[in-house]
Amino acid sequence: MNSQVKRFVAILLMVFVAGPAFAKSILHSETTAPKKDAKQIEKIVFEWADKFNRGDWVKIQDTWDPDEVQPMYLGEERDRWVIGQEGLDSYFNPPAFARSLMESVNIEPYRLRVRLVSDEIAIATWENSLDFKIKNRPAIQDDYRVNAFFRKKGDTWMFIHYAELAMAAMTYMEHLYRKGVSEGFPENAMPYDKGWDGAVEIPTEPDLESDM
Repeated sequence: MNSQVKRFVAILLMVFVAGPAFAKSILHSETTAPKKDAKQIEKIVFEWADKFNRGDWVKIQDTWDPDEVQPMYLGEERDRWVIGQEGLDSYFNPPAFARSLMESVNIEPYRLRVRLVSDEIAIATWENSLDFKIKNRPAIQDDYRVNAFFRKKGDTWMFIHYAELAMAAMTYMEHLYRKGVSEGFPENAMPYDKGWDGAVEIPTEPDLESDM
């Protein structure tokens, strides 16, 4: 089997066997839930992000508890909460023209913390890194926080509450400035001369008017 065939087989295995394209665990050290429950919730978070990335909007609702009387959802783009099963049905089944505007989405969750409130309820927080492209518009990137509640359903957990928490404008600007720092800085930077006392005479511009 030559290298090109091997590469093709590997890609097929990744697409059809591996499932969601998230191999590295994102569980944070501050997670206090038992490992089994934390891993199950991590799996649901990965599944949720994978469905968004694939454009499987209708199937996203499969990660929500169908028996929850009043599920609550707040997307970063919304000014009001989506509440109730009918609200979720409407939100996750947008009109065809709205779906046609979506060209590409890539959500990468990270820094997941999970805590059990009871045997049946868990709280989780994490961050999402989002790349987003609408037709005829430049691609954009965003980072935002997420808070969610899950209910135990058999051998898995399901969403009952989800909220995206955008940063304030000034906080987000600072975040962007920090994110733009070169990799390895300041560890790999030239040593800074801390002995410099600033007592260096700065030459002044000549007074041209005095010569007139």
